[in-house]
Amino acid sequence: MTDPSTPAAADPAAEQTSLHKTLRWQDAFALAMAVSGGLFVSFGATMAAIGALSALFIWALAAGIGWLQNNLFAEMASMFPNKPGGVPVYAHEAWKERFAPAGALATFGYWFGWSAVISVVSFTAGGIIQARWFPDQAWVLDFGIAQIGLSQLLGIGLILAIMVPNLFGAQPAAWVNKVIGALLVIPLLIFVVSPIISGDWQFANLTWGLGGEGADHWGGWQDALVWLYLVGWTAYGTEMCAAFTPEYKSRKDAKRALSSSGAYTFAMFALVPLGVGGLVSRDEAAADVGGVFVNAFASVLPAGPVADIMLIISLGALLMGVNASMADGSRALYGAALDGLVPRQLEKLNKHQVPARAILIAVVMNILLIVFVSNPISILVAANLGYLLAILLAVSGFIILRRDHPEMPRPFRAGRTAMPLAVTLTVYGAVVLVVGSLSSELTGYGGALELSIGVGILLLSLVLYVIRRRGQERLPLLREPRRTDYLVAAEPAATPEPTN
Repeated sequence: MTDPSTPAAADPAAEQTSLHKTLRWQDAFALAMAVSGGLFVSFGATMAAIGALSALFIWALAAGIGWLQNNLFAEMASMFPNKPGGVPVYAHEAWKERFAPAGALATFGYWFGWSAVISVVSFTAGGIIQARWFPDQAWVLDFGIAQIGLSQLLGIGLILAIMVPNLFGAQPAAWVNKVIGALLVIPLLIFVVSPIISGDWQFANLTWGLGGEGADHWGGWQDALVWLYLVGWTAYGTEMCAAFTPEYKSRKDAKRALSSSGAYTFAMFALVPLGVGGLVSRDEAAADVGGVFVNAFASVLPAGPVADIMLIISLGALLMGVNASMADGSRALYGAALDGLVPRQLEKLNKHQVPARAILIAVVMNILLIVFVSNPISILVAANLGYLLAILLAVSGFIILRRDHPEMPRPFRAGRTAMPLAVTLTVYGAVVLVVGSLSSELTGYGGALELSIGVGILLLSLVLYVIRRRGQERLPLLREPRRTDYLVAAEPAATPEPTN
């Protein structure tokens, strides 16, 4: 038996379920820089569909929404400083007294949304490598139920390579992103200043394709909502900084990471599309959706080694996304296990205090997605449903926590405008989720199959929830008792009796 006077950190049993405090806000910022690399995955598709100026509006607006949401999540992070998993765990904490299964939907949907990014980005990177350096390697291995080409094999290899540093902790994963992120700034800045340095940049390329002639989708608003739904997986991604809250050295690190990464991503999503959109026409983007950035580099930089170096850096940006997704998604699944939302086997950490089982599950799932789903944006459409539902439940959860537990300690408080902002963002998020998920076929990348996959993932979360609650524990299914733990912690210490 452990001596009560021994600190909990010294208890081997406690140590097995404790994440090490090794991170500063700069480390999380480095991981969140991967979000800006999402431009390389689907900005070309947005531009081809609705024009460069419309795409710039969509991406910048979505990033701005993500930045505003981060302010709410910073308050929630200060309320639950020892909770790993971030946003979906905060959704569970808010909803568990009203409708506990909402936590299961949020956490598993969030995990699948982040984890599926691994296959989306790896597949995209593999396709770019093949197109640039192995264009003649068009062979395909036909296994009957699946066909695998070089781009898929390259994507699988990238997933396995990025898994290695993640199994050793968040610090090695953050170090990888710091190195790549520093290099990523170079091509991003090239695009930012391209209107000045490139004679090929043309304002005429910045076309508006929403609500134009012949539009019959609510004057273009339906198309806008669908694309806001599709890019939300990237634009909101800086909320990942909240997932590492128990691993920060200072309680101020979560707020700093959320604020700084949100601002950086908003700037990149506004300025980079402006540069790229002026370098590549809409017709050129439609002819080669995946090659938009390759073609943009060719317009700014001389052919040869320099262009290849910039392309390699851009590929590094994609790998940052794989790296960050593994780190964030694994913590979300681990946090869900600690909260009794998924089977308890996922509570275990490896000897480096990393949720390795969650990482391995994500790796296997994404390899299967690469093999059996041929279009990376189709994977994204399927994953987006659960992810945006998790964000919606967390934002609305902010309102619930303010109303149900106004007296809970909040070392950081978002301010007077936080409640009306949360209400506005809840309504906005619900509209985007409903319209986007039911109309994703307007983008050409979604439909009934992708929606069914997304719904199936959410139903699977409820199955795992019931297994944990009824099969492994004796926990309530629909509601949990009203929380009082913080009241005990807040009680003043008893005044000692005077001694004679």
